Amino acid sequence: MCNNTYIGQSGWSTTERYKERLRYIRNKNTTSAYAMHILDNRHEFGSAEGTLKLLKPCRKGKKINCWEALFMHIYHKQNILISEQQVTDTNPLFDLAHIPRDLPSIP
Repeated sequence: MCNNTYIGQSGWSTTERYKERLRYIRNKNTTSAYAMHILDNRHEFGSAEGTLKLLKPCRKGKKINCWEALFMHIYHKQNILISEQQVTDTNPLFDLAHIPRDLPSIP
């Protein structure tokens, strides 16, 4: 089992997002970092409940982009972001901020 994490955003429900992931894997879609990670590493994938976690409910737009960048920064710093999604441009403000461990519970 892989202990790394993929961070992404979606305007869809987690069920629809999961179905999209399955399509990308079945079709070997190279535009999906998640699908490429599964295919390149020959990982098995589980149910939507076991593989997806909503970190922050948010509408599409600038706000969700900021949340995604923050979560990618956090997981990159912890060295658990999948290799296909490594962060090359981080926001230095994220390093200055006190980021609670239980970030997903912040409103």
